[in-house]
Amino acid sequence: MADFGEFGGPIKDYLGSQSITAETGGTDTTITHEITTGSTRSMTCLITTNGNCFIEINASATSDSFPLTSSDTMLIKINGGATLGARGNGGSRTVTVKKYVS
Repeated sequence: MADFGEFGGPIKDYLGSQSITAETGGTDTTITHEITTGSTRSMTCLITTNGNCFIEINASATSDSFPLTSSDTMLIKINGGATLGARGNGGSRTVTVKKYVS
């Protein structure tokens, strides 16, 4: 995915990445960045994982949540301070969230 900010597109700036360890029992992580704290700005996030897991936005992940594999990339748009639930499928998985301001 290209950064189109200088051309007026939806992506304005790369904010870095955040790692989540998705345990079998589930992990809830708040996705934040100081540029979005206390504002109505949202973030576009690219989510990848090193194994099978489940992802839920603004709730705890269950086995009925969105499935994500190591060959998938999930693209979401969330408000700063939103929660991302991650649940490892069959063990601990590393979930990487690359954050962009939009």
